[in-house]
This record gives sequence, C-alpha cells and structure tokens, in this order.
Amino acid sequence: MNQFAVVTDSAADIPLDLAQKYGIRVVPLHCVFEGKDYRDGIDISTPELLRLMDGANTLPVTSQPTPADFMVVYQELIDEGYTQILSIHLARALSATIESARALASQMPEGVRFEVVDSCSATVAQGTMALEAAVIAQNGGTIEQALERVRAIQDSYHIYFSPNTLDNLVKGGRATKAQGFATALLNIKLVIGLLRDGSIEVEHKAKGVKGAISYMVKQVAADAAEHGELVYYALHTNAADRAAKIRESLEKTGAHVRWLTDATIGPVIATHVGNGAMGIFTFPAALHSPELDDLADYLTPQF
Repeated sequence: MNQFAVVTDSAADIPLDLAQKYGIRVVPLHCVFEGKDYRDGIDISTPELLRLMDGANTLPVTSQPTPADFMVVYQELIDEGYTQILSIHLARALSATIESARALASQMPEGVRFEVVDSCSATVAQGTMALEAAVIAQNGGTIEQALERVRAIQDSYHIYFSPNTLDNLVKGGRATKAQGFATALLNIKLVIGLLRDGSIEVEHKAKGVKGAISYMVKQVAADAAEHGELVYYALHTNAADRAAKIRESLEKTGAHVRWLTDATIGPVIATHVGNGAMGIFTFPAALHSPELDDLADYLTPQF
C-alpha cells in the first residue's frame, strides 16, 4: 500500500479511468439544472452539459460537494488502512469546496494525518497537482515529497483562457449585459488569467480569436525563454480547431515547450466559460513525471 492517499474534487477534470489508474479518489461537485442534480463527471459530461445549456435562458447552478460526499471518501480510505491523506482542491477564490474538506478532515479520528491543500487553480492545473502527487505515492514517495511538488507547481504554473462569448458570464452575473454586447459587437475576445491565489482577472482584450491566440502564445513563449522548458495542455470546450491553432502557433515560435495533450474544460468550469472556449495551461517540464506522458489516452476530449 502507498504511504499516503490522494484525494481531489471533480473540478480537477481527471477522467474516472485515469483517476483509477493512479489511485486518486475524486469527490464530485454538483451541477443543478432545471431541478435535476447532476454529479460532475459522473452523471454528466461536458458535451452533455453544453447541449443542455444551448439556448437556455439560465445556467446550471454549480455547488460544492456535500459533507456526506467527503465523509464517504475519507472514511473509505481510513477503513483501507491509510493514516496519511493528501486532499487537493479547487481554489478557495473560486469555490468553498476546500472549506468542506477542511471541516470534515478536522472531524475524522485522531491518528490520521490530513493535508488539505488549496490548489490555487482549477481544471487541469488542479488535476496535474493531484496526478503528480499520486505518481509520487505509487513510486513509494512520502507525503512531504508530494507537498513539495504540488507547491512548486503552484508557484510556477500559468493558465490563460478565452471564452468565445460572454453569454455565460453574463447569465452567471460575472459580466454585465453591456460588456457582453460590446465585446460581441466589436469581436473582442477577452484573455483571462488565474492569479496566484486562483482568482481570475482579464489580462488582455484581443481582436478576434487570432488576436487572443497570439497573445497567449506570446506569453507562453516569453515564460519559456525566461524560465526554461515548459510542458503544456491546450484546453477547449468543443473548439478542437482552436486548440490545434494554439499548438501550431506555439510551434512556429520555436519556444522550448512540449505539448502533452488537448484537454477538455469540465462541466463545472464550462458552466461559466461556455461553448467554444480555448486556453492553455503550462508548468515547468522539470516538474512533470515521465509516467504521465500517456495522458492523451485519457484527456483528449471527444466532442
């Protein structure tokens, strides 16, 4: 048995078969739409969610896992004999999920060490931290080594994404109708980045998809020039052509970067960024485990 167990939540966008391969327990967030409660990644996929949202006047409501959801996972691990549990979750700046994890961890029996970590991120950035920790566990490493790797990724990753429209952000109250109308009229694409605490900010206003891709690619190339080789995922929601364009544009720069795979933005985040979103997630190649080079077999989205 590994020295420690790894837990995350479904905002990490780790497919269940990939989580099973590396022994990661995933606690689902919830999407409630028209009175029906869907467990993220279990009862609904991103393509299914996008179809539900198409033409709808209101968005699904996303909610954190219930205390019972965490209790089931933590108790199972304790019953299996684990005395050390590393629980990595969606940024506190985006959700209160981690507070539920902390509350439950504090109520568990003495003698079990819980490390509940704010990933300060979401989607595959959060998923990468959980996967890297799980590889360390499977290779006989310690929870301290896993924490060191997770913190190193936290300190060095970058995520940029660009919604195709602001429709979902307007419906969700994160942008005004005037902003949505103006960006659509002028064909402006916002490029949004995650700050170090996991909160979001608009980094750039680009003219069209081409301009947004150009900005993201330039940022990644500059980061690689300053800090050394990076690995990256191209992200999208039903926009494989845009993910491919990101890859092509990065290759043309000659930047010291290596593509791992395309990855889908999962249901919880897709609720806010909507259909046609694109983005890129990077982190230093030195922090990537070679065991995870087969991620394309699991993460490349099928729309």
